[in-house]
Amino acid sequence: MTDVLVSGAGPSGLVLAIELARRGIDLRIIDRDTSAPTTPRAFVVKPSTFYAAEQLGVLDQIFELGVPVQSMEQSFEGRIAAHAEPSDERWPWHLNLGEDDLVPILIARLERLGVLIERGLELVRYEQSARGVISVLKNRAGEEERIETSWLIGCDGVHSTVRQAAGIGFEGHDSDLHWHVLDAQIEGWPYTANHGMLFLDHLVVAVYRTRSAFRIYSLSLNHCDDSWTSLHDILRDVAPSARLGPPISDVSFRCSARLASDYRVGKVLICGDACHAMSASSAGGMNTGIQDAMNLGWKLASVVSGHADDALLDTYESERRPVGRAMIDVGQKNDDLWSISDPVERSCAIRHFAVNFWAYLENGGNGYEAVMGDYKASRVSVGEQPPIGPGPGTHVPGDIRLHKVNGAAVFLTGALSSPCNTILLLIGDGGLEAEQLVKTAIDLVRASEKALDLVVVAHSTEGAAARRVLDFDENSLLVDPGLNCHNRLGIAMRSALWIRPDGRIGSRNDDVEDTTLLIDQLNAAFPGLLQSPEFS
Repeated sequence: MTDVLVSGAGPSGLVLAIELARRGIDLRIIDRDTSAPTTPRAFVVKPSTFYAAEQLGVLDQIFELGVPVQSMEQSFEGRIAAHAEPSDERWPWHLNLGEDDLVPILIARLERLGVLIERGLELVRYEQSARGVISVLKNRAGEEERIETSWLIGCDGVHSTVRQAAGIGFEGHDSDLHWHVLDAQIEGWPYTANHGMLFLDHLVVAVYRTRSAFRIYSLSLNHCDDSWTSLHDILRDVAPSARLGPPISDVSFRCSARLASDYRVGKVLICGDACHAMSASSAGGMNTGIQDAMNLGWKLASVVSGHADDALLDTYESERRPVGRAMIDVGQKNDDLWSISDPVERSCAIRHFAVNFWAYLENGGNGYEAVMGDYKASRVSVGEQPPIGPGPGTHVPGDIRLHKVNGAAVFLTGALSSPCNTILLLIGDGGLEAEQLVKTAIDLVRASEKALDLVVVAHSTEGAAARRVLDFDENSLLVDPGLNCHNRLGIAMRSALWIRPDGRIGSRNDDVEDTTLLIDQLNAAFPGLLQSPEFS
């Protein structure tokens, strides 16, 4: 019997399938469309997705195809209302990369893992059985196939068949605002490719570059079949040197603000847009769905492989549903502003919006916190928050540079991209306590039956503790001569951290001499990960 059926091969479905396939889970992924999307859809790729792409092994590909935006400006009443630059030293503000370009990258990665999408195959109904889920699939010829799987995951969009059949509510409302996506060339555009512009005088006009053209998002209070004509006049007003070329594509749509009442019913779970629908103004729908899939993927794989009981899956909803709610609220707040029909009232409201956004940027805002979410209260984020630096529930910073034993440069997050849970040790200059800590960690990893990986960050390769790691596996040792990693994480001497497979800190224990506390935390978080009797 197949372990998992994934219904829907959009970004969230593909990411989920990759995460399962990376961990050796037997799966099928289907999609009723006969081909991947080619029309403009989601476009803004936030740093939250960069983290995911690094773990998925597609980071270089998305940056090769996308256009990094290093700065954003909002213009209102003929002046710059806010200027944004990324606070993260590694990542740009965001990446201009359409869903129609991202999906082929994910498909290629999935195929390299040996999984092919079954296209033209639609899930029409299903029922849960004692062993799992019996699904009925129908092909383009109308022929039906019954399959039984242990789990069914609905990544089938806002009109999800899986969600509706499970009786899961999708509460909220549809928006009266009309969004338009125009692809065209612009001659004489006065801004660089790495600069994004938002013009607020005409509701919203956002202008971005792709590798081949410009993509312009605009908003109107009334339906418009031809956004090109209105944008031609607007651009002539806000950027007199610009000349808008003929439309390559012109797509209109309306958004919703809806959130699923549950993310799981028995052996059936939903993910991505099946869980939440939000305004395009949040620029977070696709990014939020990808983070959903990253969260669910390792947990479902842990359950299927027997490393955890299925209570672990309850933490998927408890961690991700608040994020969906927060992102919907961001979009709704924006939509309420754009929906003000009186020009004077709207102008006043936009001024307040611009001032607040400026303050947010000045305080280091980077535009992706809500997408990532805060898992500090989760059952799989264990222990006290440290007085300095990131603690349980937060993501490891993405810009900590280290190098391997052979001298090759590496980011810490890249070294923590294992499909497994990882023990991360920071041992500084070493010493007897550090050597003992490394010894107990190596014993734990060896006895975990491949449920755990090990990464050790040391000042050099010379200390006894570092040499012990080299004897175990030189790929597990990272060198940090300036102790930058210690400083960034707020660690004075040494620390033992459990890093979850999604890059989050599961627990952090400073100045310990062995892994006893860490073992207790792992067993408390999800019994079954450490199956050896000596760890129970």
